[in-house]
Amino acid sequence: MDFGQFFNRHNAIQNGVIRGFILLIFLSLLFVETTIAQDNSINDTKTILTLNSIDSLHSDSTKIVEDAPLDIAQDRGLFIIAPDQKMQLRILGSVRYLVVYDELKLQSKNAFNTSEIPTPSTGNKIPNYFNSLDQTRLGFEITRMTQKGNVFIRLETDFVGDNGFRIRHAYGQMNRFLLGQTWSLFTHINALPAMVDFGGPTGSVIVRTPQIRYTVPRLIGKTNFAFGLEFFPPDLKIPDSLQIETFQLIPDITIRADRAYNWGSIQVSGIIPILSGRNEDELGLIPGWGLSASCVVNLWARGNWYFQGVTGQAISRYFNEFQGKGYDIQFPPGGGYTSPLTYGFYATYEHKWLTVLYSNFTYGVVNLEKKAFTPDDFYNKGHTLRANTFWDITDGAKAGTEFIWGNRKNKDGVTGDALRFNLLFYYDF
Repeated sequence: MDFGQFFNRHNAIQNGVIRGFILLIFLSLLFVETTIAQDNSINDTKTILTLNSIDSLHSDSTKIVEDAPLDIAQDRGLFIIAPDQKMQLRILGSVRYLVVYDELKLQSKNAFNTSEIPTPSTGNKIPNYFNSLDQTRLGFEITRMTQKGNVFIRLETDFVGDNGFRIRHAYGQMNRFLLGQTWSLFTHINALPAMVDFGGPTGSVIVRTPQIRYTVPRLIGKTNFAFGLEFFPPDLKIPDSLQIETFQLIPDITIRADRAYNWGSIQVSGIIPILSGRNEDELGLIPGWGLSASCVVNLWARGNWYFQGVTGQAISRYFNEFQGKGYDIQFPPGGGYTSPLTYGFYATYEHKWLTVLYSNFTYGVVNLEKKAFTPDDFYNKGHTLRANTFWDITDGAKAGTEFIWGNRKNKDGVTGDALRFNLLFYYDF
């Protein structure tokens, strides 16, 4: 295969992407210049940490904390105030005990992936029981008053990593800038329903990335905008016949707009991932694209709807179903490459039975475009039905149950299905 032909057909696109990248940086700097005066005037008149009230120390209106479902509540934890009353330390944690019972043994226990369902279905299924404490969390948050505004730092970990330890969040934020690892702008945390399953609904995007972010509240009317440069290396499986080294040369460019209404909220995101490769002295860039939209509808006091749709090319790694599968780019046997179109969608209805008891019901689907050259057993489509119920046992202590039915369909139409029951007990302190 001619590596130059592989990448050079995108020279025009590469140049356009680079020019767009430079323009985005220029616009970000322009936003900074036009808002510095506003930020300084605000900092002169506001006091985020009101020293006369301990309760006010628990909340900092400038910090960026996007709470996912089942995250530790903002009023939980141990709050320590420095002697000069200019710094607050919050220590937070959660002990979480997970019980998993599978109709058949699936590889991942914290997340239900339809890509792991064996096909075709077999009647000789062996149930599997599993316990874990690796969703247990520990975190620290620091808020420090300065003459130029508050500095907010967040560090949160759990034990779901390959070696038992994983960083969930690690970032610092001041005024409108954020640097570090937290939720990607392509992830819509506000539109996620509460689930025991760590991976979230099938078809959703739940990703944390190292990033540089700049947020502009109420840029157009009541719509908030955020711009980001994110690091998330491409996920490729390169044939042995191709001596290509892949890496991330240019960060993924992300943008998100969100707005709240009396009836709910809407979010829209876009992403341009830049896939990079090198063969000896030849360097190539392959841009992809992605769009995501979500909506939350508050129907009445006891009922809510959640919707999200995601689609794009060279973004397969953003879906929980496909992480580590190498589907961002595929290489036909005859040469060249292709980037399959991927899309996902979910819809959830949530109902509050009592003040301390609520349930939700979710349908999710994800589809990976099939090609003529892919094997017959290649993953094509997956969908799930989920039912979750959560009970607030007492202050800080909760329990959740989840039933999941999932189905996988291959390129040749062969299918397989699986059932899972999850039970979670946790205490946030």
